[in-house]
Amino acid sequence: MKGEDKPLLKLMDGSENRFIIPVYQRNYDWGASQCRQLFSDLIDIVKYDRPSHFFGCIVRSRSKGGRADEFLVIDGQQRMTTVCLIFLAIYWNLKRGNIEADDSKLAEKIFKKFLVDEYETTEKKVRLKLNKEDRAAFDYLVDEGEGGAFAESNVVSNFNYFYNSVKNLNVKIDDFFEAIKRLIVIDIFLGNDDDPQLIFESLNSTGLDLTEADKIRNFVLMGLSEDRQEEYYTKYWSFIEKDCSGKDELDNFIRDYLTIKSPTGDIPKFQDVYPAFKSFAEGKEIEPIMAEMKRYASLYKRIKSARVGDASANEIISRLNYLELTITYAYLLGLLTYAEEQNMPQSEITEILSCIEIFVFRRLICGYPTNALLKMFATLHQQVLKNKKEGDTYYDVMVYLLENRKRTVVFPKDDEFRQSFIEKPVYLMRPKSRTYILDRLENGNSKEKIDVVNNVQKGELSVEHIMPQTLTQHWKDQLGSDYSRIYEEWLHTIANLTLTGYNVQYSNRPFLEKKEDKNGFAASPLRLNKYISKFDKWTEAEMKERQTEMGKRALT
Repeated sequence: MKGEDKPLLKLMDGSENRFIIPVYQRNYDWGASQCRQLFSDLIDIVKYDRPSHFFGCIVRSRSKGGRADEFLVIDGQQRMTTVCLIFLAIYWNLKRGNIEADDSKLAEKIFKKFLVDEYETTEKKVRLKLNKEDRAAFDYLVDEGEGGAFAESNVVSNFNYFYNSVKNLNVKIDDFFEAIKRLIVIDIFLGNDDDPQLIFESLNSTGLDLTEADKIRNFVLMGLSEDRQEEYYTKYWSFIEKDCSGKDELDNFIRDYLTIKSPTGDIPKFQDVYPAFKSFAEGKEIEPIMAEMKRYASLYKRIKSARVGDASANEIISRLNYLELTITYAYLLGLLTYAEEQNMPQSEITEILSCIEIFVFRRLICGYPTNALLKMFATLHQQVLKNKKEGDTYYDVMVYLLENRKRTVVFPKDDEFRQSFIEKPVYLMRPKSRTYILDRLENGNSKEKIDVVNNVQKGELSVEHIMPQTLTQHWKDQLGSDYSRIYEEWLHTIANLTLTGYNVQYSNRPFLEKKEDKNGFAASPLRLNKYISKFDKWTEAEMKERQTEMGKRALT
């Protein structure tokens, strides 16, 4: 391994040099803040005539089986790609006459020295070869100077930022180009005896923003031949990434996958997913692992998008997702994989999912801690299979195990749940839990459902205190001399809560006005309000009656 400091452009210069981003590298993901900072640094170099500006490390190696002038970029693709985007922004602004340079050949120099190999006749004309999704966008920018069909690409977004910034530059473009020439990097070139994976880990163990999944992708692909890297990335990893594309989703998925694969349900800490994966994969063939991960990732996506079975099963998963009960995901991956392998009846799958929903929500209402559930769900599927005898259904074994666990993971019985539910200050719960409760009370298992969750999210429905949060004299008179106690005891409980699209209009008006208004309880299409509209006043007696009714509905 050799390392030396040099100007970045000296590294990139050379009529035939090509820089290839291996498929195991993450996609280009510099955001607006990093681009603004680099652009500001370049302006400062011009403004203060700074002789140099340190721009980090570039780690590269010779491309195996490739040409002598082809280099793999092991680390530093974000910086190299961004500088190339700045070059494209300068080039296209000069070509279109948006700006002028003292050096009449500047556009041609930039294009031929740093962007393309004008003598290459193959598809490798562009000298920076990015990963597949980024490559198409970057190549299109080189040819057209605009995003075209790649408008959503991060490559295009950052090009647009630089294009507009260069177009409105308040320094001479020649001086700005000179500032780019003063960017200094540490060029680390790996020899044949160097281990790219070990060097990569060392470079990225000190706080750089690689995710655990980034490190795992590099680990499984870096040691392969380039042809095998392309094959495995295209055949497996690209699908895994697409199926787990949300923020932190891939890290979370791999953590759940490792939990499933652990014989004892060990759950890696978030910051230890990469070393846990290395330990798991040690001595094993990589391709079967990636094939299995691809299958699980597809199922993970179906769980996240609530497409696991029939309508009833999907509704349950959708509600678990809404409550952000990701602690159940490792269990669900194991269950649903087993269900597909065993051709489990859809009715039993729905019954199992319903029991899980009841279990976690009853515990939430009764105030049991959630930290004990993570380990429980990590091992539940394995315990069901271990205890399942011939003739037993999965559902019956699971229910037995849930009902006979220790105190820390107790399954609340009907009486405990009902009492906790009617007494709990539901309005003070987390908004999603509160909305979930009102949605379930409104819709139950009816086929004619009101989309409570979506309407609350859009602001078309909100929670209404029937006895208002601010008592007028009228309300005090109606509640009676003990109004202060009644207010404190009942205000935020489920007995005094409903849904409405006219919260502001209702305000703290008398009960009969809330009921008989043209948009009042009596005219409301909501089942919750139809029940309320049968009353002519709203006192503790009416709240007690509704409390009983809500307790009954909750138990169903």
